[in-house]
Amino acid sequence: MSGRTFLLFMAALAFAVLSGVQVSFATQEVRERHRDLQALQLELDRAAEEYSRLQIELAAVAAYQNVERTAEETLGMQFPTEVERVAP
Repeated sequence: MSGRTFLLFMAALAFAVLSGVQVSFATQEVRERHRDLQALQLELDRAAEEYSRLQIELAAVAAYQNVERTAEETLGMQFPTEVERVAP
């Protein structure tokens, strides 16, 4: 093998090794990003569950019967017995 061929072979070998190392680092970074993505998706799912629960709770509290009962029991409010029409 001549000196030039040997240098070309060593350069090709060095590029192959460096390429392999770079692929290894890129693969590791992709795995880390995927792990982070899964954690964020889990957090999003939990937040969506809580939002749904709160929507149901809000609908129950805002139901007409609950508003009327709360107004009567807590605030002492009553519907008027007489209603008068006021002309503008």
